[in-house]
Amino acid sequence: MEPEDMYVLSGDGAIISSPSPKPYPHKPSKCSDCASLFMKTYHMRNAGAVIHSHGMESCLATMINPHLKEFRVTHMEMIKGIKGHGYYDELVIPIIENTAYENELTDSFAKAIEAYPKTTAVLVRNHGIYGWGDSWISAKTQCFGFSGG
Repeated sequence: MEPEDMYVLSGDGAIISSPSPKPYPHKPSKCSDCASLFMKTYHMRNAGAVIHSHGMESCLATMINPHLKEFRVTHMEMIKGIKGHGYYDELVIPIIENTAYENELTDSFAKAIEAYPKTTAVLVRNHGIYGWGDSWISAKTQCFGFSGG
């Protein structure tokens, strides 16, 4: 991926520039359906980067108990990589319910971010995870092994 392959959005989510069309057999590009979720994270958490993954691990974590609204774990080595957490701390990641279209997640996503001020990720039941940080490297770390990569 090159810079000219990316969409550039303004602070309010309006498209400033879009990728140049590619010749056949490439399909025309389209801005991500996740854009409103990314923008919420940038505004509410001052994130430098947001990663969205459909990793199997994130889906399985939300399926352990379909009635739980959060995933909790403690005494795991990986927690030390999560901002503000140590080995003995409890990591809590909110779980929101999936919808037919990703842009329909915006309100519940924003409520989860607001309700969990210490979180750096939100799980979406049977769907995936959104994680954020100061950079893409930090954002990937904040996904706590749920990103599948």
